[in-house]
Amino acid sequence: MQDDEKNKPRLEIAHVLFIDIVGYSILLTDEQSEALQELNQIVRNTQAVGEAEAAGQLIILPTGDGMALVFTGSVEGPAECALEVSQALRAQPSLPVRMGIHSGPVHHVRDANARGINIARRVMDCGDAGHILVSKRFADDLAQHRRWQRYLHELGDVKVKHGVIVSLVNLYAETIGNPAPPACVAEVRHTEPGATTRKGLSPVARAILVIAALLLTLAIVSVIFAPAIMRSVDKNRATSAPQPSATASPSLTDAIQNMVKQRVTDELQKGLSGKSNTATPKVAPTPRSQPTPP
Repeated sequence: MQDDEKNKPRLEIAHVLFIDIVGYSILLTDEQSEALQELNQIVRNTQAVGEAEAAGQLIILPTGDGMALVFTGSVEGPAECALEVSQALRAQPSLPVRMGIHSGPVHHVRDANARGINIARRVMDCGDAGHILVSKRFADDLAQHRRWQRYLHELGDVKVKHGVIVSLVNLYAETIGNPAPPACVAEVRHTEPGATTRKGLSPVARAILVIAALLLTLAIVSVIFAPAIMRSVDKNRATSAPQPSATASPSLTDAIQNMVKQRVTDELQKGLSGKSNTATPKVAPTPRSQPTPP
């Protein structure tokens, strides 16, 4: 019984760095072989891998299109390795690589399907070329070292394969990693706020929005059609109003004007008549001659 217990795989906390080549499946067979050899050489030349192997704290598992590096020592080991690989690949843009890191319990066996390794792969799968994505759990441990705090940028939760939710953190600096949000995270950020807003509207809020929309529509219609409506009303009023008759009696104003004109005419005529009488000289009558007496 005790021997069986001793023979059981040991469960321990490991820090897993998963690396794969982006677009590996579309490469030709010889190109795939060359890319894997190039990646393996870059990884083997890193100082972090050399130190971990020398201390017996590293297991490298091939995964077909990349590799999984299981560090059982310092939490900084996979992060250091990722930074060194990222810097080396900047001189070789023809080898697009993405990386994911996660800390978790793993059995001390050479199995790339262990749970901790699988989660590291899910984290990596969320990235695009150049990304170094890490799980929130790994980032929290790494952030205990002041040096790493400036490298860590939270992205939020993302649903991955089999409905598993992982909290992602992007690890990058000026010349390391990829600062752009991964496509899967950008898509989540684009769709979630609208869906949350629609779901959170209460019936009262929806009713208020409908009423406000109707009032706004009515106001717009009134502004657009009000001038035409007023012209139509004025036209109808003008048509229905009684037309002035040709035999209608003159207005009071016209009567006063005519009276004033007549009075002025009469005064002028009188004045002219008076002047005419004054200007005519009176002729004395010629006396009759008296008969001469005989």
